[in-house]
Amino acid sequence: MEVGEKGRGKHWTRAEVAARQAAAAEIRRALPVVLKAPSWLSRRAREIWKETLQQAEGIGLFDNLDRQTLALYCDAVVKYADCTKVIKPSVDAIKEQQAWSRIITQQGDKLGLNPSARARLIKKKAEKKLDQFGDEFD
Repeated sequence: MEVGEKGRGKHWTRAEVAARQAAAAEIRRALPVVLKAPSWLSRRAREIWKETLQQAEGIGLFDNLDRQTLALYCDAVVKYADCTKVIKPSVDAIKEQQAWSRIITQQGDKLGLNPSARARLIKKKAEKKLDQFGDEFD
């Protein structure tokens, strides 16, 4: 979690606040990463790809290593949308929709597309900085 509006968190020490602020700053990249959509993505999935990259611009979440995971996420969103267009959904259609929903959630979590995933990334980096023993006991 990032530091709140008042510059602190509940029961955080100054060292914890400073570590979290530094960790949040490290997540943002100085140079933008240019990701190219894989050729196998459909036109609709490419639209979601562009939209997702635009929304995440400035946060610095994605790297070139995230290309395939982001592609899977975009493809799953399109397939989920296709499942919702069924006029009279059957049990199988609902199960398929639930499966795509789980995939979207899992991939989105891996990519840091939800607030809890981003908070977890920042917290992990901040805790690493606070480790007073370093790598001695890891």
